[in-house]
Amino acid sequence: MLRSLPSVRTVAVLLLLVVGVGFSFSFHATADGASVTYTATAVELGENPELVTRAASNVTNLDERIAGTSTQHQRPIQRAAATGSYTGRLDPELDIVIDDIESPYIWYNESYYTWTVSTQSGTTNATIRMQPTDPDTVFETVARPVDGAPAEVTTAIAEGTATGLTVESGLYQQNGEYYVVAPESEGAVLAQLAKIFGGFVLTPVGRGYTAVAIGILAYRLREPIRDRPLTVRRAIMIPALAISIALIGTVLFESGSLTRFVTGPTSAFVVAAGTVAGVAAARRQWLQLIGVSIGTALVAIGAFVAAIGVVGAIFGILAVFLGFATGIVPFGYGYWFAQPVPKE
Repeated sequence: MLRSLPSVRTVAVLLLLVVGVGFSFSFHATADGASVTYTATAVELGENPELVTRAASNVTNLDERIAGTSTQHQRPIQRAAATGSYTGRLDPELDIVIDDIESPYIWYNESYYTWTVSTQSGTTNATIRMQPTDPDTVFETVARPVDGAPAEVTTAIAEGTATGLTVESGLYQQNGEYYVVAPESEGAVLAQLAKIFGGFVLTPVGRGYTAVAIGILAYRLREPIRDRPLTVRRAIMIPALAISIALIGTVLFESGSLTRFVTGPTSAFVVAAGTVAGVAAARRQWLQLIGVSIGTALVAIGAFVAAIGVVGAIFGILAVFLGFATGIVPFGYGYWFAQPVPKE
């Protein structure tokens, strides 16, 4: 006798469970695997200014900054380089480009200069001071000693490359030699941080999905031979389950700030609340749908404010938007399981 195959609904719930569990560990997977290759390049005094300015925060490549500015708007820079200073009005195009340069040195027109700029608040009037300086002064001032530097820096200088995530780029000096330590790829650090952030965001989403799957499975397995459509009253236990699952996950797999015991479970709660909204929509209970949506948002924002402070309102609103967006999946499950099983 052939065994009956699982129903489409059961397969769908099991699939959601697999996805939810996978997402629940996304932060750990991305954080543990995050790594960037850094290289150490030996440089002579005055050589490789592009490499030096890219790695050292105390030196700015002014040529690159103003490359997209029209020549006529660069005249204040040209005058300051020729005479030592310029005081007057800057074109807004130039003002925007140089406004945030805070480094004491710049590389401009094949030479190093000392650099200061002061602006008048609310205007584009500014005073720019530039004095030529020699590479020896720049390197001696900017370079940091290798002694006391992070282990990744010493490894990169000794072996040519090193791997890490938050290695401090810069110009380093050892025994009279200078080395530029910088990521092998300029966008590699941002790409890794973006991946970690994505994993951080998906973790509570996964725990919300897991709660939805477990809640629906448990409800169906209580009386497997009966068709028991979800109701709002029954579905409301799923967001509560999401809080429990998220708390357990935080205790077992995470460490750090105690706020994680509030923000993570709250985010999972918002995601799982989509199930209740889906059931209310399926049953045309519009007032309950509105109440669930508003109530969920208020609870989430309030929890974030309680955990973080006033700034938590901003993060709470972001969590609500993310939860409502990713809650589309639980909404669909709630809508589907609120319907009776079609008769064959």
